[in-house]
Amino acid sequence: MELEQFLHFDIVIYAEILLIIMLGIIYLQKDVKTFSINMFKLIIKTNLIMIVLELLSWSFEGVDGNVAWYLNYGFNSIVVLFTPVIACFWASYIDYKIFNSIERVKTRHYYLYPFYIGAILSIINLFHPVLFSINADNVYSREPFIWVNVITMYSLLIYTVIIAFKNRKVVNKNVFLGVSVFLFLPAIGSIFQMIYLGVLLIWPMFALAVVVAYIFLETVGNSRDYLTNLFTRAKTNEYANNLIAHQVKFSVIMIDLDDFKDLNDTYGHIAGDNVLRGFGIILMNVFNTDSLVSRFGGDEFIIITGENDERNLLAFKQEIYQELKNPIYLIEHLKDLKFSYGYSFFKTDENKTIDELVVEADNLMYEDKATNKNYKRRKSDW
Repeated sequence: MELEQFLHFDIVIYAEILLIIMLGIIYLQKDVKTFSINMFKLIIKTNLIMIVLELLSWSFEGVDGNVAWYLNYGFNSIVVLFTPVIACFWASYIDYKIFNSIERVKTRHYYLYPFYIGAILSIINLFHPVLFSINADNVYSREPFIWVNVITMYSLLIYTVIIAFKNRKVVNKNVFLGVSVFLFLPAIGSIFQMIYLGVLLIWPMFALAVVVAYIFLETVGNSRDYLTNLFTRAKTNEYANNLIAHQVKFSVIMIDLDDFKDLNDTYGHIAGDNVLRGFGIILMNVFNTDSLVSRFGGDEFIIITGENDERNLLAFKQEIYQELKNPIYLIEHLKDLKFSYGYSFFKTDENKTIDELVVEADNLMYEDKATNKNYKRRKSDW
């Protein structure tokens, strides 16, 4: 009996407290209001409301009296009607994270299609029980069309996984991790709740998914660049110093985008930002998991890699150019991008610092730029 009570109420209450704390933290951060963060707050609030409504719907289960019967029916009607809404808001949020277009989300009606279907079925249910019924003993029973709500909701969640996967080369990998968590955790709760009527796990599992997804999608540590989500220069120094301290061979690659100022001046800084993001994604796709890819500053990038063969380092350069031509990157001006490329090596028999290695790679990079643009490396060289 204690286990049944725990599954019935305690987990739900813990989930509610967790969401309230999380929502409070978001407000206390006083972050800049964006469509992304506003949608996430809406997802949390929807989850909070649905937990309360589900608790209320179960509070009147089996209670004698006409008032209890109508309250039981009313709260269950609201729960069934609004259950798909969290998936709709989630799809809107993910669509924006991938395509960065509020207008695109609006034209898709905030993905409220499952809600529209549920609303039609809820109206029908008032006259003929197709979703659920409440018998004379005030006991809730599922009806066959309740599965329509479940299928449409999870179809939308699966859709978010699909679009994240299809755009995996142009979005941060955390997006794919976040949408996967948001699908599978509630799915587990739904399976248990469908099998064991009375075990309230769907909304607590949604709450857990919301927390985990927030960690993946909305929290960026100091080690990440805010624009490209690559590592920062400080993280690069920390990582390289650790390799030097342990006398591990590695190479430093410096990359600078050619004529990037002209691109900004001609097409605007938004276009420039999109190019920087796209180029960062390409670098992440080219370099393996043993490499650290960072934004050095402005339109400069730095890579720390365990590769020490000069031929392979030059092969990376060609691979980047090949990726720039890949049509999967739906970013304007990316395919025409040119860059300068330099590198240096840390050998265990040398006592170089990361700053010295950066200077060596930087010098070679500017020699490459001079070749690309047919002028001397720097004004100081005149």
